Amino acid sequence: MLLRLAVFISSIISSITTMHSQELDEKNWPLARGNAASQAYSPSKLPSSPTLVWEHKIESTAFESTPLIVDNRVYLGDLDGEFYSLDLETGKEVWKNSSESGYLAGAGYSQGKIVVGDYDGLVRCFDSKDGKLEWAYPTDSQIDGGPNFHEGAALVASEDGKLYAIEMADGKLRWSYETGDQLRCAPSIAGGRTFLGGCDGKLHIVDLATGTNVGDGVPLDGPTGSTPAAFNNLIVAPTHSGQVFGIDWKEAKTIWTFSDSQRSQEIMTSPAVHDGAGFVVTKNRRCLAIDIESGKLRWEYTLKKPSEASPVVCDGRVWFGCSDGRLLAIDAKTGEEKWSVEHQGKFKGAVAVADGRIVVASDKGSIFCYGESTKGEGK
Repeated sequence: MLLRLAVFISSIISSITTMHSQELDEKNWPLARGNAASQAYSPSKLPSSPTLVWEHKIESTAFESTPLIVDNRVYLGDLDGEFYSLDLETGKEVWKNSSESGYLAGAGYSQGKIVVGDYDGLVRCFDSKDGKLEWAYPTDSQIDGGPNFHEGAALVASEDGKLYAIEMADGKLRWSYETGDQLRCAPSIAGGRTFLGGCDGKLHIVDLATGTNVGDGVPLDGPTGSTPAAFNNLIVAPTHSGQVFGIDWKEAKTIWTFSDSQRSQEIMTSPAVHDGAGFVVTKNRRCLAIDIESGKLRWEYTLKKPSEASPVVCDGRVWFGCSDGRLLAIDAKTGEEKWSVEHQGKFKGAVAVADGRIVVASDKGSIFCYGESTKGEGK
């Protein structure tokens, strides 16, 4: 009887934790992939044809990461070591923090602090209000993915093959987990676990309380740098070989795999998951919608040029940028193009969507904000 009660209570706690990790916020985009489960979905409402609200142009630099939108501020680092906070309404600079190493990865927001890892593997924590450096923690290699957060710790994966849980209060190490090969993704969270797609060809499942692996990991068909997306009990994980895996993380078992033998090409981007579908962008100029129950293709959209940007879902559309400078919105149900606009340069980072605004940055040093109408002017 006591054993059954313990199992029941454990199940409830796991469900509550899963629900918390998958919370969605229409006003904010606090993580590079939107929420802790890395679903890359926003419940915000967007106009049918968004217009440019402002552009903040910075000369002689480039952006490759995804912005954050939190409490009417935009946060983003460039490749030259400058980290910016901008006003969401006007695009005006609020503060800037300078360092000697650039930012490939997006940042993350928690408890009034911004956490971001740089090209040299240093994890920095800024006060979100004024940009003051709170602490810094060194890893042994560059950081490609944004952080996640759990019970007062920042979770950061490094190319040194380790996942670090760093105390938000003082920057000290709580625990670390080692995979033995590079980690280029961000950690995703659901049900008291964190999930990592590794260059060792495994999906790693790690207990957040102890920092230890749960099982031996689920085999993939090859390496991956994509951030896995969690939806209920399912993990959607693309790989460099072009396959997409649907994995039951509670059972640590592959439920389905998707691949296109005729046109398969590696997937370097991270998936978005919403309304029963997983959305991925491949290197052979395609955006795919995959049914996450069956693993079957719902639709595909062919791009004019390749895209290195991960998709985001909002208001019934899939949003992403391309290497030809186009921003696209594709109908999430049909795969029909609904909106596009073109800029100079390339978009490598994903868009951030919150509070009726779309924010994205290019490799030409421009940060763009799209929304209902022009309300301010950028730099």
